[in-house]
Amino acid sequence: MHKIVSITLFSFLILFLILVGFFSSKKTEGEVLRTVDLQGCNLLSKSEYLIFANINTERDLRKYSLSSLRERFLQHPYVGNASVLIDVDKKVYITIEEKSFEAVALLHKQVCLISSQNEIIPILPNTEVLDFPVLTNLSENNVEKEIERNRDVQRAFTIIRSARKMSDNLSQSISEINLHNGGDITLSLLHGTSVIFLGKKNLTEKIYTLDALIKQIGNRISLANTNYIDLRYAGNIFIGTDENAGI
Repeated sequence: MHKIVSITLFSFLILFLILVGFFSSKKTEGEVLRTVDLQGCNLLSKSEYLIFANINTERDLRKYSLSSLRERFLQHPYVGNASVLIDVDKKVYITIEEKSFEAVALLHKQVCLISSQNEIIPILPNTEVLDFPVLTNLSENNVEKEIERNRDVQRAFTIIRSARKMSDNLSQSISEINLHNGGDITLSLLHGTSVIFLGKKNLTEKIYTLDALIKQIGNRISLANTNYIDLRYAGNIFIGTDENAGI
C-alpha cells in the first residue's frame, strides 16, 4: 500500500514538474519578443534573425553584452551594420541595416545574391523578399575571386544602376538580364513579352533610349504586343516581330 501511494505521489510530482516547465518555457519564449525590439528586417523575418543570434529566450539574451550582441548580428551574411541600445526598463533595441543587393544570379547551380560591394552571398532558407533582377547565362570563370573584373557582372550593374537613375518605373520593371556568356545582352521586363536587345557597348546610353522610348510609345504601342525591341545599332531602333532577330 505504501508503495502504491509513493508511486502515485511520485507520478503527480513528475507531472507537476513537466507542466511547470512547459508553461515556464512558453512564458519565456513570449518574453523575448517583449524584451527585444528588432528593426530593419526585410530579407528575413525577425524570428529568423533572432534564431541566427541564438536568442530564443530571455535567458539567451542575458548571455550577451551590448557589444557582443551587435557583433553577433554583424556576423549574419545579410547584415551590413547594426546598432544595439538598452533602455531603463532593460528592453533591448536592435536596428540592423541589410546590405545593398543589386541582383540574383545562379552560380555553380546555387542561387546567390550579388551585393553592390561585389559580394556573392548564397540565398538563405526562408528569405522573404527577392525583388531584384535575375542574371542568367553569366560567365562563371573565377567570378567569386574576381567579381570586380567579371565583365558580365559589371555590365549588368551598369544596366541596373543606369535604369535606377532614369526612373523607378524602369528599374523596377527589369526582371531578367540575360548575359549570354559574354555575348550580346538581352533584357526582359515585367508585364511584357518583348525581348530587348542591348548588345554590349554604350549600355547607359541604350538604357536612356529605352526609358525614353517606353515613355513615348506607352500610350500608343503596348510592349505586350511587340516581340522585340532592338537597340544594338547606334542611331536606330527596331520594333517588330522576331522573325529576323538573332544573337
